[in-house]
Amino acid sequence: MSTQTVQGTHLYILTLEKPGLASVTLNGTLTPHEGSTEQDVLTQIYGSATEQDPRLAGACITFWLLKPNLI
Repeated sequence: MSTQTVQGTHLYILTLEKPGLASVTLNGTLTPHEGSTEQDVLTQIYGSATEQDPRLAGACITFWLLKPNLI
């Protein structure tokens, strides 16, 4: 029996840093809402990260990747 996890249509990696204070790399998959741009997705993930860890508010983006989640 397979217990395959459903993944989103896109893979993302985002690294945020506040020099000397905090840094984090997030990754996962998601399926953007129809009509969403890459900027929309970045804003959504950045916002989620800063909600979960308020120390990251205003952090610099040091790496960003969004691409189709292909085999």
